[in-house]
Amino acid sequence: MHMGLSDRLFRNAPGEWDLYQCQGCNCAYLDPRPTPESIDLAYQRYYTHNPRQQAEAASLGKFSRLRRALANGYKNWRFGTNYRPASNFGIAVALISPKLRWTLDRGFRDLPRSEPGSRLLDVGFGSGTFLESARDAGWQVAGADPDSIAVAAALKRGLDVRQGGIETFSDMPEHFDIITMNQVIEHVHDPRTTLQMVYQLLKPGGLLWLSTPNIQSLGHLHYGRNWFPLDPPRHLMLFNWSAMLSMLREFGFHIRKTGENWSYEGYAAKSELMREGADPIAEFRMRPFLRLRGSFARMITFFQPDRAEHITLRACKPLRDS
Repeated sequence: MHMGLSDRLFRNAPGEWDLYQCQGCNCAYLDPRPTPESIDLAYQRYYTHNPRQQAEAASLGKFSRLRRALANGYKNWRFGTNYRPASNFGIAVALISPKLRWTLDRGFRDLPRSEPGSRLLDVGFGSGTFLESARDAGWQVAGADPDSIAVAAALKRGLDVRQGGIETFSDMPEHFDIITMNQVIEHVHDPRTTLQMVYQLLKPGGLLWLSTPNIQSLGHLHYGRNWFPLDPPRHLMLFNWSAMLSMLREFGFHIRKTGENWSYEGYAAKSELMREGADPIAEFRMRPFLRLRGSFARMITFFQPDRAEHITLRACKPLRDS
């Protein structure tokens, strides 16, 4: 598909890589690719090492404080948090604004309301921001991440985390009500084994929430080697809808929800910068024409969801194996 790709995002992994497409499943994969022993070198400057810190409410201006109060009002109602300041008017604002509602729901990965003792595992927790949000919503949270820097930071924040992949929780079969994997499966060396382990760790009736870039998206079709989510050498394999759904069903999952409709503009803005030779990590510009193109992309993906930028889904482990 693309030859001679380099690390254009964090610029700390030397070398070049080629991206090939499997003629059987149409997924894409790096060859050659980093080994499990060397991949850590590609994460030395990763964005999760410097997470954004939310400003204290008292330091915000009136407009920013109102925006936060509206967002918190919706979060408290939808997810069971107790954030302040909060305005119940935010519920109505989010319900009539699809993009705002999607953004807030996505931040919590569409979590249902927690029940006493509900357990959640986040695989590849990164900055730990989502784990804290889920904990605020009443979940008992745990996380796994191979990045020693991310693990050390999470432990300092009082989070229950382990260093490594999902296999570090192999001693807890059928323990979790929900397992989340946000932009993770494309990073792992053995995605099949990882998803099989997810199935084993979920309770019967448990949910997997997964999101990963879609190699057959409109963005990749338009930008090619400049498509921001290619991210070599960290993204070892890029999936498409058909292959992902087929693999999950093979393991026994029932697909409960699919859809992803609002990511085009952000990815396109970063891809435009890459095409111009600029740094998409250091700067961000949203050009007006990208918003218009994003509206067309949403119309197209409404009828062709397999062209969305992300594969985002919820999959359920049956109450009993069939």
